[in-house]
Amino acid sequence: MNRTTTWRVIAAATALLAAVGLAGCAARSNTASTIRLGWAGDIPPLDPAASDSVGSFALLSQLYPSLLTVDPGDEEPTLEIAASADWTEPGVYTIVLKSGLAFANGDQLTSSDVKFSIERQLALQSEDGAWRDLENIDSVDIVDDTTLTFRVQTDLDTSLPYVLAGPAGLVLDEESFYADELTPDDDIIDADAFAGAYSLTSKRGDLLVLTPYSAYAGARPAISTIELHPGTGDDLAAQLDAGSIDAITGRLDPETLLSLADNEAVTLSRAASGRVRLLAFDLEHMPFGSRTEAPDATKSAALRTAISEIIDREDIARSIGGNFVRPLYGYLPDGVPGASDVFVDLHGDGAGGPDLDTATATLAAAAIETPVELSIHVDLDDVGVPGSDEVAAIASQLEATGLFTISVVETDADGLEAARLAGQTQAVFTSLLPANSDPQDYLEPFRSAGILSAGYADANVDTLLTRQLGEVDPAIRATTVLETQTAIAAQLPAIPITQGVRVVFARSSIEGIQLDDSLPLDLSKMRH
Repeated sequence: MNRTTTWRVIAAATALLAAVGLAGCAARSNTASTIRLGWAGDIPPLDPAASDSVGSFALLSQLYPSLLTVDPGDEEPTLEIAASADWTEPGVYTIVLKSGLAFANGDQLTSSDVKFSIERQLALQSEDGAWRDLENIDSVDIVDDTTLTFRVQTDLDTSLPYVLAGPAGLVLDEESFYADELTPDDDIIDADAFAGAYSLTSKRGDLLVLTPYSAYAGARPAISTIELHPGTGDDLAAQLDAGSIDAITGRLDPETLLSLADNEAVTLSRAASGRVRLLAFDLEHMPFGSRTEAPDATKSAALRTAISEIIDREDIARSIGGNFVRPLYGYLPDGVPGASDVFVDLHGDGAGGPDLDTATATLAAAAIETPVELSIHVDLDDVGVPGSDEVAAIASQLEATGLFTISVVETDADGLEAARLAGQTQAVFTSLLPANSDPQDYLEPFRSAGILSAGYADANVDTLLTRQLGEVDPAIRATTVLETQTAIAAQLPAIPITQGVRVVFARSSIEGIQLDDSLPLDLSKMRH
């Protein structure tokens, strides 16, 4: 399945980027002392073709450059090591690299390395890799050492800038990476095959040392050397409290979060993680669904509407804690272009709260006898921490009205797939966490016969999703993103519930923690 996303890069002025780069060189010459950063969880493979997860990209985007990048608050990707990027003719996206680019080992970074990086992803097709994001590319053609073209299968694929700014677009040294297999970590480190803000200069056991790379050509040069200490949340929390590490990031368990939140010796920074959690309906097998013994589209829609009127997102977030989740009133998380609180206007009391009277009246008008029995499946590995508490809160809110009787089925990915194939799912508490900050990545699952809500199909939504791919005008694209969310919200194949929160705990001596909504932690500004 081809990945479809929107938005196009407008070429930036090379002179401006050069000025930023010169300013970065000055900053690099005055490197601050080492930051000891705890990394909750395992260190991902250093080969970008091995994984497209958000966690992997958070680290690898510090080590490898991208042609384009996503800056906080920008509506479109901007330039990183590209001097310009634009659609130069139908189906042709032309990239011109900055001059004088090089990897830490001295190898020149040219168009050939970019072509190699893209074609390698497609050739390896690693199970967990990002190669699927590149399937709309027909060819990558070298014009000269600094110029290349991407030929795509449509006249305009406005997903491409976001793809090139994400895990699939990391640029590798073709002299250092194997073309036909994943490259081991030790080989990558020995080759010093880095050209991002940092070079990984040593690995002592699990400890990684990231050193600012003086010839980095992007706009976010690094200040401090980073020692990356992987470990479990509780162990890292103890080290942070003792002062043997300076900060913690990564996926922290609830107990660790609670203990650190009460620790007056550390400061907390937080932002939206980019993960959205939704209650998605199986329109075929939910009560009154199209494949049940008593199918009734009107009653099915009324049931979903009543549930949407009952959900109190603020109460869920408050009961779980703001260090875990934020309320979500649309299909896009904070920080993603086009994020909008469409549910505030369409459902509930008009101010983001629930409306039990409307829910009761909706069910009565549809002649639905209450309480309605509804099962909610959840794969806890999929929704992340604290998924179990969230789905329990949803069930509690629905049952407290007397209108529903809820059964929660906790399972794993295999169990959920088996239940779907057997027609046993009525609703699924699920999540989306794309590695790219592209609004289309969150909306594309609602395309007819999509992956989110079984039995959902709408020609208007399909048209809106396709329209975004070929629209050049940013204002029209923004309007289309809002129109798409509104159209989906009116039909309720899924109800947004919460969005995840990313946190960083640090001792008070650490400055420059840059944590932005739906973007990875930027290590480059951290300093003592």
